[in-house]
Amino acid sequence: MAGPNDPPAPPSGGPVRVARAPVPGDPPAKVPSGSPPAVAPVGMAPAAKVPTPWKDRLRKWAPYFGYPVFYVLCLLVFFPLTFPYDVVKDKIVASYNQQQRTASSPQQLEIDELDSSFFTGVKAKGIRLVSPPPEVGNPPTVVRIDEARARISLLSLLAGNRDVSFTVLAFDGTIKGNFEDTGKQRTIEINFDGVDLARVDAIAAQVGFPLDGKLYGDVKLVLPEGKASKGSGAINLEIRDLYAGNQKELTVKTPLGPFTLPRLKIGTMSIIGEAKDGVLKLTNIANAGGEVEVSSADGRIQMRELATEAHLDVPIKFKIGDGYRSKNEKTKMLFGTPGGKDTPMLEMDPKIKRSKTADGFYSLRIGGTLAKPDPQPSGGSGASPFGGGATPFGASTGTGSFNFK
Repeated sequence: MAGPNDPPAPPSGGPVRVARAPVPGDPPAKVPSGSPPAVAPVGMAPAAKVPTPWKDRLRKWAPYFGYPVFYVLCLLVFFPLTFPYDVVKDKIVASYNQQQRTASSPQQLEIDELDSSFFTGVKAKGIRLVSPPPEVGNPPTVVRIDEARARISLLSLLAGNRDVSFTVLAFDGTIKGNFEDTGKQRTIEINFDGVDLARVDAIAAQVGFPLDGKLYGDVKLVLPEGKASKGSGAINLEIRDLYAGNQKELTVKTPLGPFTLPRLKIGTMSIIGEAKDGVLKLTNIANAGGEVEVSSADGRIQMRELATEAHLDVPIKFKIGDGYRSKNEKTKMLFGTPGGKDTPMLEMDPKIKRSKTADGFYSLRIGGTLAKPDPQPSGGSGASPFGGGATPFGASTGTGSFNFK
């Protein structure tokens, strides 16, 4: 007969089953709905919790990362598509043209198209700078730029500065540079790589004849308070394979009619200078390997906020080599036969003759501005020395003057 403390007897006829204590690693026991939670037996640690699935973690942290990423993607996609680039283009053109109105030789800016270049940059196509003609009756001078790109640094904006890098594709070459404005000063760095001078119509309009050559070199200027009149820096430029004339010939308009001459090889032209307190001193202008000898020293350019308004005071002298003077009858007639006693046609203009020195060089001093240079024979009067023109041999085609084309 069972006592009150004896365990209950198993069902009659069935096998005896002894309960096993749970061990670590066993799956959690299923608890019927509505049953109280199971309590671990005395002396045993509770069962380990099941790790949270990765979907639960994603659901928890996705809003903190997903929304910002989605916002940035939308900004990158829709900002370039909705930004009013046409309005910005019109503002740039209007601001530049307004600034040019006070210039002695105002330029007019025209832009065909302005668009985005990635996120922080812009790209302009069909850029034209239209300048008034150097002489009344001539067509305006147009400088054409195929494409220009500019990009601003976001890190510099966070620091309160402006740091803009730019690339200009023009004249079969590349012009790269950087512009930085810290508020206290501006820094400008420009690099020229293979710029074809023959495609710059403004040079032919100012010099009086085309120049064919490739421009390389660097320009670096630091402008305190953003003023060029206080600027300092340096320039180091080189023009390689430089010729006077187009790719075939040099045309000279003389009082006897146009002369077609062989193009004149100038060779490699170097231009080196240093700027301080707003004055750029040209320490060396010289050529090598040409049919003409060109040299200059102690030239000065007074810098201005508008580059075209910079004042020039540049002495320069040149001498045509005997090899070129002897090329044909026209070169002998115009520049004189080497060793001959006859007066060259070029020196029939008394102002040109006055510029000739005892060593056979023609000595000039180029004044005026960068937009309107005014060459004069050294020691000459304030009038233009070459038949009223603004070029070394007279851009005017009037009687007694020479014009090289």
